[in-house]
Amino acid sequence: MRLTVLSFAFLLAPAAALNAGNIGVAVNGTCTTGSCPAAAFPFNLTDTVSVDFSLTLADGDNYLIDGSFTGSNNSNGGGFSTNHAFQVTYEGNATGGTSAADTVIVQAYYAFQTTVGSVTFNRSLLGAFGPTIAASSSGISCVNGVLGCLGPITPPGTFDPTTSFPLTSSGGVFVFDPAFTNNFGAGSPVGSYIVWGQTAAIPPPAPEPASLGLFALGLAWPESSHALVSPAALVRSWNAFT
Repeated sequence: MRLTVLSFAFLLAPAAALNAGNIGVAVNGTCTTGSCPAAAFPFNLTDTVSVDFSLTLADGDNYLIDGSFTGSNNSNGGGFSTNHAFQVTYEGNATGGTSAADTVIVQAYYAFQTTVGSVTFNRSLLGAFGPTIAASSSGISCVNGVLGCLGPITPPGTFDPTTSFPLTSSGGVFVFDPAFTNNFGAGSPVGSYIVWGQTAAIPPPAPEPASLGLFALGLAWPESSHALVSPAALVRSWNAFT
C-alpha cells in the first residue's frame, strides 16, 4: 500500500461526498457508477465512489470489479489529486472452468476546475497480478485515450512503471480520464486477478452492506495522483501516481 506525502502545497479541509456524481466509472463501455463523463470538481471538494460490479462476457466468463475511486480539488488552481484501489477478478463460468482470452476495461472519469492552462504530469502506475493468472495476461493504462500510456505490463508479480506527459486544460477544466485494460490470458483459473493502486489483493466486498467496506478502502488513499502548482507559477510540475 502506497501513501504519498504532498509537499509545497496547502491542503485545505475539503467538503467530502460519498457516491456523488463528480466521478464516473465505466466497465467495457457501460457507465456503472457516477457520471460518465465526469461532472467538474469545484474547488475545495473531495469525492469518493465505490464500485461493486459483476460483468458477464459474451463467452460466458464472469468477472467482479470492486474497489473505490477518489478525487480532490484542493484549492483555487493550486492542485488536484486522484486515488484508486480496485481489482478485476475472474469468477468462473457455467462449467466452473478456466477463462478464455478475455479483456475487461475499467475507465475512470474525473474533471477539475482550474486556473492553470497546462502542466507536465508525472505518472506512476502501481499494481500486481494474482499468482494464478495465466502467463499470457497483460495490462495497459492510458489517460484521455492517448496520454501517459504505461504498459503492456505482464505477470508475474507487482508493477510500478512511470512516465511524464503534458496535460492541458480546456474551458477552465482539467479532464483526467484514466483507462485500465485488463487482459486475462486463456486458462486463468477462478480467483485470478489484477489489482490496481496497491500490490495486495482486495478482499471481495461483504454481501451487506458492501458500500461501507469500500468507503473505508477509499479513505486509505493507497495510490494517488497529485497535481501541484509552484508558488511562483513559473515552472509548474504536477506529480501523479495513478
